[in-house]
Amino acid sequence: MRRLFRDRNRAPLAVAALLSFPLFFAALMAASLDVEKPALSQTTTAAGKVVTHYHNAAAGTEAKIWGLALVVPAILLAIGLAAMFWRRGGTYVVAAAAVALAVVLPDRLDVWARRHTTRFPLGVDLVPDSDPSDLSSRGEWEHNARETAFSLAHWTIGLAVAAVAVATALALLRRRRGARPPLPPVEALTTGGAPQVAAGGDAE
Repeated sequence: MRRLFRDRNRAPLAVAALLSFPLFFAALMAASLDVEKPALSQTTTAAGKVVTHYHNAAAGTEAKIWGLALVVPAILLAIGLAAMFWRRGGTYVVAAAAVALAVVLPDRLDVWARRHTTRFPLGVDLVPDSDPSDLSSRGEWEHNARETAFSLAHWTIGLAVAAVAVATALALLRRRRGARPPLPPVEALTTGGAPQVAAGGDAE
């Protein structure tokens, strides 16, 4: 396995690792909006009224959110690993894949944000807006998460464009260096061997 990757171009994998960071956090925000929901319990008062109580999300829900968030960077890293086998253009393939993922990821953020707000009628801190201890009004966290996901997706696209620009500049530099004529051998710069020097120190 080590021999298989020893002589491969590692630049595509490095670019994929760099771009996977903002994509992961964007995916984490998106997965939270889509999947997160509070745990519910109900009690019945003496008057026979059913009261619903909201609690923090279950551990299984949190694990599902993190698992889904890891799928997106895992896809990009897999593409980066495969792109190492391209002799040329692997970095461009990774950058294109990152841009595609960054464009597709926020597609349903508005829908997920509305659903999340409905599931948390008291806000994510589970405290009514009328309570002085309230830290996040209803819908406030969803708005911030949506904006963060969009911002991270835009950062991913910007970094992908920068990676393409750097790869192109390096390729042009290598091509320019390769087009230079080779230097003449040292023997061609002499006049038939070492210069002859007279006994008195003057060249003949």
